[in-house]
This record gives sequence, structure tokens and C-alpha cells, in this order.
Amino acid sequence: MMLSDYQYFGPICFIELVYKQNQLCFDKEAAFTKMSFKNRMVILSAQGPLNLTIPILGGREQKTAIKDILIAYDAPWQAQHFKAIKTCYKRAPYFEYYEADLEKLYATKKEYLVDFLEDCHQFLKKSIKGKWELTDGKKNIIDNSNKLEKVSADLEINNIQKTMLPWQPNNYAQFTIQHPYLQVFESSKGFIPNLSILDWLFCEGGKEISKQLSEPLK
Repeated sequence: MMLSDYQYFGPICFIELVYKQNQLCFDKEAAFTKMSFKNRMVILSAQGPLNLTIPILGGREQKTAIKDILIAYDAPWQAQHFKAIKTCYKRAPYFEYYEADLEKLYATKKEYLVDFLEDCHQFLKKSIKGKWELTDGKKNIIDNSNKLEKVSADLEINNIQKTMLPWQPNNYAQFTIQHPYLQVFESSKGFIPNLSILDWLFCEGGKEISKQLSEPLK
């Protein structure tokens, strides 16, 4: 099982790591931190990388557990994010295949940040045909004799080793991804690695992503 922080359509390195997991558990008790992908993603515009940030109530400095973070709706951020994505990727080969579902996702108003992030994760998992199970630690596992063994419903999240993700919004491009691809604005901006998984999804499609991530590394 991989334990990780929540990601707002996380960078490609995150998806490359998650795809080969059997189980994924998001840490709902982790403190919200301002410099992270918990409420931010980076897409590629004609002018270069573009940060999209989900506004939250209480300010950016709070250390509240992410499960208690509320989304702010003082500004129409959902419409703004969807418009930005559509503007940046309307010429991408596969954007039209995901546009309707993505628009529906951004039309749904969620009170808590984690609820919206989990909806984003389910959209992504379906799009790239991910087979991992999203769990909260309260589940059944199969032992060596292939018999179901009940795991305590009170399993402490601290008993699971957390995967510390090194990439952040201020350094994501320093990390090399395993499967480069042709980006929409590559001819003018050059290839920028480790953008939001949406960049790869719209440029190559979920079927191709699934194929590449399923292949063993050379």
C-alpha cells in the first residue's frame, strides 16, 4: 500500500509512481501546506507554465488537517480553471474525449477540498484505466494462503510507511519523467517535464498512457 498526500491532478511523476501500486491511501490527517500540489496544479499555456490554485477558507498559512479544509467560493474558480484548461488544450489531440466529463466535474460544488480531490482522482483513474484500489486502510487483504484476513477497522495511518514526494510547485520541472511525449506548445516553449497529468492525458490519451505505464522499465 502506498500512503501519499492528496494531489490536485498531480504531476506526471506522481502518476508514474501510483500506476504500479495495488492500493493507494491518501493521508487525510496531513496538515494542509501552502507549497504543495494539494490544491495546486501546473498546466502549460501558450505563455508557459500556468498555476491553477483552488482557493480555501482560512488562509494559506493554516496547519489544519486537510480533511477539514473548506473550499472558498468567493470567486468563480471552477469556471476559471475549466476555461483555462480548455483554452490551453483545445488543440490537443485528445482533449475533446474528456471535455464533457471534466466540465461536469468542475460544475459540481463540493464543500470540502478532499471531496473534490477524490472526484478528480476518480476521473483520472477512469481516464487512464488505473487498476489500483483507493482505500482508507479499512479493508480486507489476502494472505499467503489466499484466504481473506480481516484488517482492523482502527488501523492507524501512521503504521503505513508514507511515500514522501519530492516534487513541489516550485521545483516540479527538475524531475525527469519516464515517458516523454509531444506537448501542445513544445515547438515554442520546449519540452517541460512533470506537468499536471492532464497535460499528458490531453496530448496522448488515456489508452496510450495506460499502455506505456504498464510496460516494464527498460
